[in-house]
Amino acid sequence: MFLVVGLGNPGQKYQYSRHNIGFRIVDNLSEQHQWIWKEAKRFQWCYGKIDSHQLYLVKPQTYMNLSGLGLLSFLSYIAKSFEDKIIVHDELDLPPGRIRISRGGGAAGHKGILSIAEYFNLENFIRLRVGVGKPIQKDEITEYVLLKPPSEEAAVLADSEKRSVEALICIVTHGVQYAMNRFNSISAS
Repeated sequence: MFLVVGLGNPGQKYQYSRHNIGFRIVDNLSEQHQWIWKEAKRFQWCYGKIDSHQLYLVKPQTYMNLSGLGLLSFLSYIAKSFEDKIIVHDELDLPPGRIRISRGGGAAGHKGILSIAEYFNLENFIRLRVGVGKPIQKDEITEYVLLKPPSEEAAVLADSEKRSVEALICIVTHGVQYAMNRFNSISAS
């Protein structure tokens, strides 16, 4: 049984921001399979199957910096144990459109990942990082991730969202190592 956690911020204001790429990817996966989202105070979730594999998708609604609290609330609510847990999130250290699958790893300053690390051991998670690039000035990072990218970059990110859904399905059906070999070497279009 798989748990896929998409990171982002709730609300229309952030829907198309770089930071919400994790939300958009799990939304795309659920739409592709026509899974219906359910709402709770601190999270949204849905459930479905790919082949014979059960998947739960969750979007913490506690804002990015408190993602761990939303995930903790979901796991308390659902009271199930998951063999594989995947976090899908934006990554400043990868160029726009590049995706990288890994096991464990550090937070690299990502506030959503730091929040999850407060409650969980990151080594127990598979990570699907989706490159959004970074601004020239370090003090512009917050504004950069919260803004909608220009149309050319948005098109590159939309393509990486599609490939990320394929990567998630590949992890579920063929395993993380196979997915790493297949998707980590593909550069952004």
